[in-house]
Amino acid sequence: MNDDTKAMSNHQNNRIEDSPFAPSTQELERLLFAIESSLQINRRFQFFLWAQGVLQSFLPHQTLICVSGNLESGQFQFDSFASDLVAHGDDPEADESTRILILAAIESWIQGDRNVLSRGIDSADGGTNDGLQNAILELGLGNIIAHGTREFSNQASFFIFGRMTRKAGKRSISLIESLMPILHFALHRYNKNEAVQTANSQGVVPVLSERELQIIHSDCGGKTNGEIGVDLSISPLTVKNHMQRILRKLGVNNRAQAVARSIALGLFDKRRHQ
Repeated sequence: MNDDTKAMSNHQNNRIEDSPFAPSTQELERLLFAIESSLQINRRFQFFLWAQGVLQSFLPHQTLICVSGNLESGQFQFDSFASDLVAHGDDPEADESTRILILAAIESWIQGDRNVLSRGIDSADGGTNDGLQNAILELGLGNIIAHGTREFSNQASFFIFGRMTRKAGKRSISLIESLMPILHFALHRYNKNEAVQTANSQGVVPVLSERELQIIHSDCGGKTNGEIGVDLSISPLTVKNHMQRILRKLGVNNRAQAVARSIALGLFDKRRHQ
């Protein structure tokens, strides 16, 4: 493809992106297929295959971060999908960077009256003090678009599409608004089924002590061991030791997964009723 042809193609793509989504007959058929196939999602790997397949034709991306829980309080779980990395990473630093991004994105989304959030590679909405833009740069997400649902019974969803080929325009904004209910139900369905599957494979629902529940509850807000220790009047080393026992009891590999499983199993609800 020569430079003139490439420039013409980019111009056409930008023109399409700047127009609201007005689906053709073929696009309506793909949208119907996306809805029907999403109803078959019951496990994490099925969501990944769906997101990397039919969803790409509407919102092309390389990274997708899915968040569920109470968004405003910070009591949420998250999962990351990438076209070049199927499994959720076990790197605590990567988990922490992702959590910082999520918190900044949710804050910006709420401040924007929960309208679709779009940021481009060249965005500079606040310069060096722009926490969201700094988090995007930290994770190398480039162009992003993010949107969520309102909370029902303390449960909501939030999705961040990253490493998109171009900054989201009217078309992508219309599409993510239309796809939000589909994404929401698919995410919560596979989260619930994954939790049940894990509990069944281990035979019993794990029991955490009151102190362990306090620690995992504090970790929902993304606090460090030192900050949790100050809150609970214990040392950071004690927090670390408790956290290692929590990971073993829950059968998970990192803190983000521990929070996710605790929420899915309703352990926080049990603590409130004790």
